[in-house]
Amino acid sequence: MHVNPRVSFEKLGPALGLSPATVSRRWQRLAASGRVWVSSVPGPQVALVGAVCEIEAVPGQAHDVARALAGMPHVVSVYLTSGDHDLAALVFAAGMRELTALLLGIPAAVAGIARVRTHVGIAWYSDAQWRLGAISSREEREVRDGTRPGQPSLWRGQVYSEQDRALYLALQPDGRARYRDLAARLDTPEHLVRRRIAELVRRELLAFRTDFARGEGGWPAQVILWLSAPGDSLHDAGLAIGAWRETRICLSVVGTANLFVVVQLHRLAELGDLLARLGPGVAVTDQRVVLRPVKSWGRLLDPDGHATGLVPADPWSPVTDKNLDTGS
Repeated sequence: MHVNPRVSFEKLGPALGLSPATVSRRWQRLAASGRVWVSSVPGPQVALVGAVCEIEAVPGQAHDVARALAGMPHVVSVYLTSGDHDLAALVFAAGMRELTALLLGIPAAVAGIARVRTHVGIAWYSDAQWRLGAISSREEREVRDGTRPGQPSLWRGQVYSEQDRALYLALQPDGRARYRDLAARLDTPEHLVRRRIAELVRRELLAFRTDFARGEGGWPAQVILWLSAPGDSLHDAGLAIGAWRETRICLSVVGTANLFVVVQLHRLAELGDLLARLGPGVAVTDQRVVLRPVKSWGRLLDPDGHATGLVPADPWSPVTDKNLDTGS
């Protein structure tokens, strides 16, 4: 599913040596329990801007702040962390004007925030379809459709139409939704929905990501790294780190620490070996343990990392006082 989130069970079954019906039943059981899910994500050619917010909460209010942030459509991921700041949040918007309004408006809108430090993103280097290393190269080839998407990056020029945004949002609850169900939801002929999804994927305007309860999948440790790379090698460093199989997020930002990286590990003791891979001139300026992910690309997570709900990741949602009002 990581290789090809919308692969058919008819294709997936033989690749795993199982019947399509068996694979379908196993997937449905895992999905119903909140242990796995597939989401739609904007493709690398979509024009978006983003930022990382490090948030210090009033003592005793970190959980309340995390829940309030998780309820915002522009705040796509929220983590409770160790270190000087209590939370880290990823914020995305359609343009710089909207992002500015969010970054300036969130501290006033959410009760319990004591201080915020923001880092505006430059380029996105990590792949939504990260690898677990659980299948062979042969199995990967058998389930892949076409070629892998190009390198994701912020500041590309393509813009969603209202119809494309509606299709993207319809796929947020279930990136594997059937064409006929999408057609009924969007009141659009099924053949047009099928054709449009294929076209958006081909043009790198739409992609899909498979996720899971990390601890149950053998990856319980998550660490946030702030790295500093020389300006003339920042791009190469981002590409190299983004290709690590442990990397979940690799985003270059404006600042002394110019790479924000989130890695997934089998255990924290592996961190030293991972840092030894950093290229010449790349220095670690800070490192934080993720104590608990609260929201991951729209999915609300319980303490065990199971998906319990959805606040769709919607960077195009209008930035208004209403959607900044969390009820805090």
